[in-house]
Amino acid sequence: MRKVFVIAAREYRAAVRTKAFLITLVLMPVMMTGSAGMQVLFKKFEDTKEKKYAVIDRSPGGKIGEALKVAERFYNDNLITDPETGTRNHPAMALEFVAPSAADDAAIKEQRYELSKRIENDEIEAVLEIGPAVYDVRTDANPKSADEAHAVRWQSKKPGEGFGSRFLEMQVNSAVQRERFARENYDPVKVLTLQQPVPLKAKGMTKKDSQTGQISDAADEKQLANFFLPMILIVLMFMVIMVGATPAMQGIVEEKGQRIAEVLLGSVTPFQLMAGKLSGLICVSLTMAAVYFGGGYFVASRYDLTDMLTPALMAWFVVFLILALLIYGSLFIAVGAAAGDIKDTQTLLTPIMLFACLPFFAIGPIMMDPNGKVAVACSMFPFATPMLLVARESVPPGVPLWQMLTGIAIVLATTVFCVWAAGRIFRIGILMQGKGPKFKDIIRWVFKG
Repeated sequence: MRKVFVIAAREYRAAVRTKAFLITLVLMPVMMTGSAGMQVLFKKFEDTKEKKYAVIDRSPGGKIGEALKVAERFYNDNLITDPETGTRNHPAMALEFVAPSAADDAAIKEQRYELSKRIENDEIEAVLEIGPAVYDVRTDANPKSADEAHAVRWQSKKPGEGFGSRFLEMQVNSAVQRERFARENYDPVKVLTLQQPVPLKAKGMTKKDSQTGQISDAADEKQLANFFLPMILIVLMFMVIMVGATPAMQGIVEEKGQRIAEVLLGSVTPFQLMAGKLSGLICVSLTMAAVYFGGGYFVASRYDLTDMLTPALMAWFVVFLILALLIYGSLFIAVGAAAGDIKDTQTLLTPIMLFACLPFFAIGPIMMDPNGKVAVACSMFPFATPMLLVARESVPPGVPLWQMLTGIAIVLATTVFCVWAAGRIFRIGILMQGKGPKFKDIIRWVFKG
């Protein structure tokens, strides 16, 4: 065991003393928060120039076009600037009303073709065409069954041109409803007033202070933080695993290529060498996790959100992080021992990276129902268990204890197998030179030696 500790200590010191480790330590939180910052930054550079839309109103009497003129003025006067700063944050809207063509099919297609050429030449952004029968109430309420006479047609070459289409669609439907009410002798203003929706206010869990006995709702900021916390924990665990395991794998490839491994194996067994490197990897990753948890707890304390980072949650995070590091760390080390050079590791790592990314694919349905069947089933897949159980534990009321214990048992069994298999691969691959092995060769090493 002493030799294992010596190798682990050497690997730990070699990793934490490098500039790359310190840079990564700083860049990781920047990367995690950089996406939101870039969205805000790019929002400032959004094109706010006036956008022109062509409108063809085929409705009886052309009343919808008149309503759109009023909506256009309201939009440009109230919705394109920030009410607090007065800065422009949306493009202005200009509606060009085009007289509808004759009602025959050939004339309609010809007009659409002419307007499409104007879209291609960037003269207008899109064309809104209102069908002649939009006031009629269809017997089949399914929108997909409506023909073009009963619908509003939108043509644009930009798929992202969504804000203008949604605003104009809403205004057209509002005008159609007012006309329908008037035809049935209902007061449109009174009907719209009676249809005023009841607002839904989403709140967090109501809690009771253990010291004062006061009952209060969670602040809105805490609900938002609870929404993002599971994803933050998954990303943090994923990044810590990748940052800790990748250098260990690359170090083994370099030691193997420079024949340093042969010298080391003169003093230690292959298992001792792998166990030492794996222990050093775990210590490096736990150091990173401690730094980030410390920083996260400090930030949470500033905003009174420390009740989310409970001691139980942090303890479970450490437990599952160690188990995940044992699984993925052993696999990364085995890949480094089997690969002939860095290029070979890219192919061998592909299935491992697919397993590591599985929690990101499942986070959507799991967040919708953290204790549902899908969440429980995904959490029992050993390569995703550590990340998903920690993410679910961060959402009240947490994960039942039996699921935690079952997950630990599954991950422990998988860990034992992965370490055993990695040890057999490491023992053979560490001294292999030349062309890198194929997957069938690695499988043969595991089961036949």
